[in-house]
Amino acid sequence: MAIARARPISMGGFDQQALKPDGGRVSLIVKGTADLVGTLPAALRKEAADGVTGIIYAINDERLEIIAEGEVATLEPLAEYVEAKALSDGAECVQSWQLPGGGYSAEFPVVSLQPEMSVVVTMTGDPGPIGYYNRLLKVEAVFNRGLKITSKKHTPGRLVVDCAGASSRLKSFVRWCYNGPPLARAEQVRVEWKKSAS
Repeated sequence: MAIARARPISMGGFDQQALKPDGGRVSLIVKGTADLVGTLPAALRKEAADGVTGIIYAINDERLEIIAEGEVATLEPLAEYVEAKALSDGAECVQSWQLPGGGYSAEFPVVSLQPEMSVVVTMTGDPGPIGYYNRLLKVEAVFNRGLKITSKKHTPGRLVVDCAGASSRLKSFVRWCYNGPPLARAEQVRVEWKKSAS
């Protein structure tokens, strides 16, 4: 008889912000001039080391949120570079460290957030946690964030959901998908942003 070992517990939400494992994720919110916000993405792509992936949310003409994942040793210099660039321009930069979620691109695509958007989120991993995501999906997307689920497909170990709504609420939902419900976490999360059809 084979005995299965329990998988290590993955923390979600605020508990994980205190951790900085070898693999990490940093969120950098930059508030500055339109010139800085316009030039920072290209400068960041040149500065990012191999193995670092991420996404850049253009929130408006004077605000960016940069999400980067990789080894902490490569993320720390990148975060310092962005912070120094922001401070030299008189801008504000706020850092937040989290556990990595996976699924980002080495190209650091820029997503220009519009008031209304849609997103396709694909979560893969162990069937147990993915099933747990599936059971909590409607609560998190519809009831907690007021989003509309336009399609959902669940198979063991894979969940694909298409949601539409306010971009700030979609970002919150995507964060929940990366962080997972308590004691469950997808092994990989892929996100595709689209302009809303409405």
